[in-house]
Amino acid sequence: MDLQVYGMRNVMEQATTHIAVDAMSGGKSSVHHGNVAHLVGADASMNSASTINTPEARAIAAEAALPLADVATNYDTQFLRFSVKRPDMRILFTVTRGLYHMVARRSAGIASFKDLRGKRVGTYTRTSSHYHLYKALEANGLSESDVEIVALAPIFEISKAIIDKRVDAISIWEPGSQAARDGLGADAIELKTPSSHYFNLNTTVEKLADPGKRRQMVELTRHIIRASKLVKEKPQIGCAWLEKASGFDRGLIDRSFHYHDYCASIAPDQLDVMVAQDKWIAQEQGRTPRSREVLSTLLDYSVYHEAVVGL
Repeated sequence: MDLQVYGMRNVMEQATTHIAVDAMSGGKSSVHHGNVAHLVGADASMNSASTINTPEARAIAAEAALPLADVATNYDTQFLRFSVKRPDMRILFTVTRGLYHMVARRSAGIASFKDLRGKRVGTYTRTSSHYHLYKALEANGLSESDVEIVALAPIFEISKAIIDKRVDAISIWEPGSQAARDGLGADAIELKTPSSHYFNLNTTVEKLADPGKRRQMVELTRHIIRASKLVKEKPQIGCAWLEKASGFDRGLIDRSFHYHDYCASIAPDQLDVMVAQDKWIAQEQGRTPRSREVLSTLLDYSVYHEAVVGL
């Protein structure tokens, strides 16, 4: 296997990709720590325009000299950021659907989303967790200006901030939220609102046009689909892989594993999510949102369809 696969090794959404790469390579390859930036040789930090200097960002930058990725996993939030300048990027299918939620402190007077007005909310800005905060507020008649957003990183610093009462609520991916719930105990309240966030497998037009790379993408996709079925039947296998790859406490992983849908499928509302999310990103970037027609060109499900036929 010479397919270069990149993804954040310390995110739980990556479980099935770890299993698939190991199976496809016969244990000789693993997922490189990185993200969609490695598809196009961009700044290798998660928040390329951010000044936040985190262990995660430094670890990714350390691998920036590795060969460019052939495929990379990431939430659609980061894909949309990078694809503005690189419209040759493509989403292949959804690996995992993150079941986002928020954690708040009861002692801060929070019993529902409405109570977030005027509160301090910690999040990893410019990421899918920040977008979830935006959507959750919007769904409950609030806006970002109704709360004080506190930019924090990495994820366990966000957990620590709410435990230490430096913020009143947090929006962050797992296992950061679970760590906060564990630390707060009975003071924790979970706030849920329907929203879609997709952790996808991505590539570029150039890589898709390479017959050898494409064949391997199809094979990788089949392995991810098989791995997704496996971890749904035996979650402990996915948890064991995450413990190995991330170094997180196994109990923490076990307690937060159910907040992920390892779906390995085409999300029916992916384009709708992209249209809505691009409007939010465009405001921050000071540009005009891309049209639905333009965003639709960033989707290429042909590899997935080919992979399914072969199963």
